[in-house]
Amino acid sequence: MTISRRQLFGAVVASVAAQASAQGLVPQALDVYRLDLRWLDDNARPFALSALAGTPTVITFAYGACRKICSTSFRTLEQVQQLADQRKLALNFVVVGIDPDADKPADWAALRQQRQLNRPNWHFLVGDALAVRRLASRLGVNYWRVGEHMMHDYRITLLAADGHVLRVVDTFDEPARVLLPA
Repeated sequence: MTISRRQLFGAVVASVAAQASAQGLVPQALDVYRLDLRWLDDNARPFALSALAGTPTVITFAYGACRKICSTSFRTLEQVQQLADQRKLALNFVVVGIDPDADKPADWAALRQQRQLNRPNWHFLVGDALAVRRLASRLGVNYWRVGEHMMHDYRITLLAADGHVLRVVDTFDEPARVLLPA
């Protein structure tokens, strides 16, 4: 039996990758639901991202005092909810407060009421600085403080039912339908 160079190369790469993975040297596939991070919801109750497993989730970061990027994010999320309803798709929506010092559960509860986002599939979360940083890092969201304000990327992510990233919208002009499966 003759082995081609391509087959040999593939076998070597697979072997090295398997060994590196077994030793923990290769990052595993992103699974947001398995991150062990502590959150409070907008009722100040503990919330685990693992509770979302089994249903696709649209997740974004927001800053309660933001009036530009975050309002656009909310409009997009609301449009995605409308599309999901039209297509009869079950989706969770998660908004993570990006500033643990300023974004409090009561603030998110007030915003939920103001925007009439009272459905049980919407979750507004706050965490400590480390939890926010770790989740933002895993989802590719950059943020920084400028004076008293938080600046951040515009990024809305669709997670599969198992917590892996399926799609990302990171520009204002992408239509909401980009996030939903065809």
